[in-house]
Amino acid sequence: MAYPATQQQNRSLAQSAAPSNPVAQLKSMANSPAMLNRFKQVIGEKAPQFLASVVSAVSTNPELMKADPNTILASAMVAATLDLDINPSLGFAAIVPYAKNKPIKDGNGNIVSWSKTVNAQFQIMVKGFVQLAIRSGLYRNMNVTEIYQDEFESIDILSGELNIHPVSGGQRERGEFGMIVGYVAYFKLISGFEKTVYWSTDKILNHAQRYSKSYDQKTGRFFKGSAWADNFEAMCRKTVLKNALASWGILSTQMQKAIVSDQGVIASVDNTNQIEYPDGSDIDKALLAASGIEPQEDDDVPEQLLEGQPVTTTNVEEKKAPRFAKGAKKASPAPAPKQEAVEEKREPGMDDADLYNEDGPESSFFTEGDEAALDAIWGGQA
Repeated sequence: MAYPATQQQNRSLAQSAAPSNPVAQLKSMANSPAMLNRFKQVIGEKAPQFLASVVSAVSTNPELMKADPNTILASAMVAATLDLDINPSLGFAAIVPYAKNKPIKDGNGNIVSWSKTVNAQFQIMVKGFVQLAIRSGLYRNMNVTEIYQDEFESIDILSGELNIHPVSGGQRERGEFGMIVGYVAYFKLISGFEKTVYWSTDKILNHAQRYSKSYDQKTGRFFKGSAWADNFEAMCRKTVLKNALASWGILSTQMQKAIVSDQGVIASVDNTNQIEYPDGSDIDKALLAASGIEPQEDDDVPEQLLEGQPVTTTNVEEKKAPRFAKGAKKASPAPAPKQEAVEEKREPGMDDADLYNEDGPESSFFTEGDEAALDAIWGGQA
């Protein structure tokens, strides 16, 4: 069902609010009668308190303040539909900023300049998936954890059964994160069906490199500010659990919505089924279709920066490599070769900061001061 009046009012509020005060702008939109009514239709009388928590979350994140307020509220609507709190400290779900360079083209389709755009991205976390599973009443047990080299024995490739053993005083107890060789997700249904899914760090890295646009093929690293670069272990847990549920679990309507909305930029409050996946999507197309999702193509990715006449940029900050075991039995991905220089194509009107922005042409451009906000968001995943 469409709500054109709500969209029109959002645009009017966005135009009338002072652009220098994004929190005030968002608050005006959130407190509008039309917006309150839309959220009340989903979560009833909790709507004012929920929207206040959204404004509060944005006010503590300088990068999220730069995001299109319509995408912030659209992500909030998904969270409301799932009845998940977006308070970062709770670790169920979060609204995070996603920044990229948008090409400005002339009448002939040629890129003449670039402009930075920031949208809000909905992200569900491990605790959010567990919460939805509990509500469904279909799951008896569920867990996801890392596996250390000294614990790993073998894995049955047919049944998926993982053979591991605890080690007293071993790598886990010593906190030797560099010796993690993989991650395992497990669940058991009330019916008795159970499933174990184990992914080595090799497989997880290959998966992330294939689907995530935050991975730079040229440098062999993830862009700083992306979840994969700054919260590798949390993303590993989430990826394996999400795969286990999507592939083998019984998916309630809410669970389907969570899986297909995760890491998506939602089009609007009135159409949460229209989703753009700026960080790539590994979701099965059949699941998207069954959920009524309309995946949108992201045509703003500046692929031209990766080809053509090169310009040398020498001050690219080295991205930290994910932590994994070296010399492990089953998984020991070697870090990519260190890059001292990156060659990119300079488009008209671009300076050095716009060309690579420290973190790559399609990445989130977070300052050091903002990394604490992201750490708070992902802290619940540990």
